[in-house]
Amino acid sequence: MKKYNRFLLLGIIISLLIPVFGLCEEKREEKDLLIGLLDETGADFLEGDVSIGGTIIDEFINKERLEEIGDSIRTGLGIKGEKIAIEDIGEIGLQPGYYSEELIIEDSFIQLTVYGFDYDDNIITLTLSSYKDIDMGTEETSLFINLIKKAQFAEINDIIEKVESFFDEYNKPVNITTCIVGTFDGYVSLDEKEKIIVKAAKSAKGKIIEKYSEDDILSFSIYTPYIEKHIYTGNRKMNLNIAVRYNEYENKTYIWIGTPIITIGY
Repeated sequence: MKKYNRFLLLGIIISLLIPVFGLCEEKREEKDLLIGLLDETGADFLEGDVSIGGTIIDEFINKERLEEIGDSIRTGLGIKGEKIAIEDIGEIGLQPGYYSEELIIEDSFIQLTVYGFDYDDNIITLTLSSYKDIDMGTEETSLFINLIKKAQFAEINDIIEKVESFFDEYNKPVNITTCIVGTFDGYVSLDEKEKIIVKAAKSAKGKIIEKYSEDDILSFSIYTPYIEKHIYTGNRKMNLNIAVRYNEYENKTYIWIGTPIITIGY
């Protein structure tokens, strides 16, 4: 049931990310803008994170069909190597050359998760979930793909287009969030964190919509004309999210720059 609750939470996140299209005064590639903002802060690039998801079928499907779709998408993404069981991964985690699958079957809920690497050794998590709510009379099957790229974001558009093609097969819209993660050595004070975020926002002609601060975490919701799609926070548009947090165990300060919102944990 915990897995089912996580799936419902994922559905809520995806529903909030349905893009609303508006005019922008200068269109840029989002990945280039995010990398430019990271450079503006002076942080070192750590990784890029792309999350792509949405409903592909408006019905509950059985285990056999779910696995068939999962195998097709896994092959299309180039997830390669020898298949190993989850329990055999060990303490060091999954390594290139291997992939693993996890299948959960509960009443009116099936979920297949594939963990692996593509031909460029990007880390990929593929999740197919199908559920049926008997009380509400609703059912659907959703696809969610997360890709972590440790190198700079070269060829990321090709990867996104490849994933978008899966949704095109089902004639369904897709929701995409992109996030760049960087680090600073050592501790950065709260005041310095704010200066870093405000400087980055100004470089993108960004308007600060909301500010959130708790302990060592600082997060800003921003609207910039350089990104075409946006979501709403209350009745205000936002399409850029920047957060900074210190990690005392690593003695590093992390920065996340995402659009239209950061969906990975920070």
